[in-house]
Amino acid sequence: MGTSPPSRRPPAGPPRRGGRPRYFQRRKVCSFCVDKIKEADYKDVERLRRYLSPRFKMEARRKTGVCSKHQRGLAMAIKRARYMAMLPFSLDHRTGSLKWGP
Repeated sequence: MGTSPPSRRPPAGPPRRGGRPRYFQRRKVCSFCVDKIKEADYKDVERLRRYLSPRFKMEARRKTGVCSKHQRGLAMAIKRARYMAMLPFSLDHRTGSLKWGP
């Protein structure tokens, strides 16, 4: 009784395509950590605008690359700036397209 030869089955999983290698996404680094900023300031409107979408929604952490510690402070700073009318709540607030009356 001997050992059987190795099987010639293809590897499990989807077939591999030839050509270019897979896309490797570079890990994003927190810009607050790089610039050694301890907290996001609600008065720094230009920096806060970078973390808003074109519809003035807060961007997700995975999209901006901000670490969780700074993302929490960033969210609070954006909310404070909105409350102080330094940043708009929505696209309608920025453009003033709301109609009052009939």
